[in-house]
Amino acid sequence: MNRPRRLLRRSLALGLLLLAGGLSAQPPSPTGPAVRVDAAIVQQSVQEGERIWRAVNSAEPSANLASRDLFTYALALCEARVHPERLEKIFTVATKMQSRDPAAKGYGNFRWSWGHADVFDFNAVDFCLQAGSILWLRHRDTLPPAARALLQPLLDHGVEGLLRHRVNESYTNIALMNAGNLLLLGEALGRADAAAEGAARLDRVVLYTAEAGIHEYTSPTYYGTDLDDVLLIEVFSSNERARTQARALRDLLWSDVALNWFGPAGKLAGARSRDYDYLRGLGYLDQQLAANGWIPPVGHRPSGVIFLAYLPAPVAPALRQLGDKFPRLVTQSWGLDRGQNRTHYLCADVTLSSAGSGYGGKMDLPLTVDLPGPREGVRGYFIPDGRHDPYGKVKIQESQAHAKTLHLQPFWAAAQRRVDSLGLAVYRAKDIPDGTTTLESHFVLPLNVDEIWVDGEPVHFKPSQAASVSLKSGAALIVRKGTALVGVRVPWSRAIDGTEAAVALVCDAENFGAMRLTVTHHTPKTAPPASMPPGTAIWVRVGSGLTTPDTVAKWRQEFSSAKAEIDVTPARLAVRVAGQDGPVGVAATAPFQAPGLAEPRPPRHILACDGDDLGARLLASIDPVRTMRARRVANGPVAVPATGSVTWEAEAGVISPPMTPGEDAAASKGVFVWMPAKHGEKAGSSVGRTRYDLVVGAAGPRYVWGRVLTPTPENDSFLVAASTDGETVLEPTAWPTGVHPAWTWVRFTPDAKTVAAINLPKGEVAFEIRVREAGAKLDRLFLTTDPKAEPK
Repeated sequence: MNRPRRLLRRSLALGLLLLAGGLSAQPPSPTGPAVRVDAAIVQQSVQEGERIWRAVNSAEPSANLASRDLFTYALALCEARVHPERLEKIFTVATKMQSRDPAAKGYGNFRWSWGHADVFDFNAVDFCLQAGSILWLRHRDTLPPAARALLQPLLDHGVEGLLRHRVNESYTNIALMNAGNLLLLGEALGRADAAAEGAARLDRVVLYTAEAGIHEYTSPTYYGTDLDDVLLIEVFSSNERARTQARALRDLLWSDVALNWFGPAGKLAGARSRDYDYLRGLGYLDQQLAANGWIPPVGHRPSGVIFLAYLPAPVAPALRQLGDKFPRLVTQSWGLDRGQNRTHYLCADVTLSSAGSGYGGKMDLPLTVDLPGPREGVRGYFIPDGRHDPYGKVKIQESQAHAKTLHLQPFWAAAQRRVDSLGLAVYRAKDIPDGTTTLESHFVLPLNVDEIWVDGEPVHFKPSQAASVSLKSGAALIVRKGTALVGVRVPWSRAIDGTEAAVALVCDAENFGAMRLTVTHHTPKTAPPASMPPGTAIWVRVGSGLTTPDTVAKWRQEFSSAKAEIDVTPARLAVRVAGQDGPVGVAATAPFQAPGLAEPRPPRHILACDGDDLGARLLASIDPVRTMRARRVANGPVAVPATGSVTWEAEAGVISPPMTPGEDAAASKGVFVWMPAKHGEKAGSSVGRTRYDLVVGAAGPRYVWGRVLTPTPENDSFLVAASTDGETVLEPTAWPTGVHPAWTWVRFTPDAKTVAAINLPKGEVAFEIRVREAGAKLDRLFLTTDPKAEPK
């Protein structure tokens, strides 16, 4: 027997001993806490890691060898106490994949894969150092000297890579990972500055989530990563405030999973932000679900599953029981802007869900239906398609680092009232890539249903045989599975040449167990009309508990005959339908940039079930949320007089990270707001802002001034926006203030030359100063009806 086989048998024998022991207590290093380790997960990670070792231990590492896998495999070996001789080779390869040039943008970061020429995915350092920090915390004293000598500089340079990697708080999984890595690695290496910055970044994630909800909402992949992130903070950090935050975020994530869990299909259901498996909706979250006893063990376990070996206890039964109630209405926000909301109505035999606006990223599913069946069963979902790939089976290059099954990203708006949802997709010129040979809107449904009707007539598809059934304008597609019905109608559609688009129910020969209702917009070699771009409205209704032929027939007739109203002008598009429980409508204005208007207006909830916002309660009692809300109550709204002026402190609004208060004796009351940055540093944020609730005495133009300190050309601008619950008053508009190294009053001039008035309506208005360039400081605001008035 050769040496590799002897070593493999030795490790497998050790694995059997560890498995027999179940959970084993591992002795900690002097800097790490004592934790219980699940020996079964450790051994599985060692076994799965053999493929990584084969990729490493060759004349030239394989091109697809991922840098993150080097660290997770090394951690698995250390936890199992096997193959210490491999660590030196592993860390040598990792060293070759790390950027060590301080002048490089990717300094301290890692190439995602061995075959990449440079650092293309700046998240690599975060994925690598999740395991890297635990390696140093738990095993630095037992590493072979040569391996230890290689690992320490990897981590030292990696800290700088983490610090340079500024992540928007809305990028939930990486923002949590980056904050946790800095916190744990700072503690492990004795880098107080890194630990403090990690704690500050975690504060900002918590504050953002308490205000906006989980931005990467209900993702079957990234919720698993999120749970890994908070698990490591909770188990390993010595910062009690951070551990408390991690526990609160863990409970929020599991509550979200429980409320959106559809037991009859055995999986997470509803609309979602990012999905790598459109058809079935499964992902890395399965690893967390299996480790917590929610589902049976899954087959292949990726290397990152090693983190679940540290799970202190399964998720509390009380959280799992949140998903036992039927029917239930789940509502949640996933951002600060109007339209960034999600609705999910769950019955015992069917669910319907929609997102109020498009998530971005070309991987979201904003309108979905889920029916009972096996976990591998097909879901129902809307997908905008420019490459004839409704089932998400063809990967395309997203960046130099990754290929993904991306779809198109049109303007999207939706509204939902329990069992009825109405979605609107509009394909602007920028949404249609050059060379697009097809432009289609699909609503995909499982083929494994009991009955199918099109315009009242039954339809039967033969297995593996392509077929298509055309639908008349406004006709209904209805499917039945058990006691549940799903109806789909297209109340409005437009092809790229300006005519009404063709609609058909299609069964492809290679259908993956699915069929599709397809709206075909594309006519070759024609240009979009100037009056209205191509698009479609999709109306979905679900019925539950329909047990007799009579109730089924009545439901079918009512949905097929329900009225739809369409109002289309060159400037506005509005669709309104007669929902079962009341009207449902969406409206949007050209050029289709601002969020659409929804009827009914969705509530703002962090995570609510039947109106009870348990998500807000979970975060309300922890800092920094508690102090932020106390300050908000103390400040109250700003009363804007019908005529004249009003002045208020910049810090008197609702501040959303990374915008934060700062202190300066020269500022009014010694406090200002900004996104922190070094002098001349180029940085920004798509989410940082301060919102002021105005109560306007009379409609009319208002002129805005701000007392600013904007020290360099890289730190001298903001964005200004205003809205009501029903309309966008001012789109986010750049406010270049110019360079002012001392506190100076500056008038709002969008192009740096023209004085501009903002036409505010009477009543409640949300007025926002948003981050455009980090380092720009704002002390006070002045609002006036007099164009000649100046603040004092």
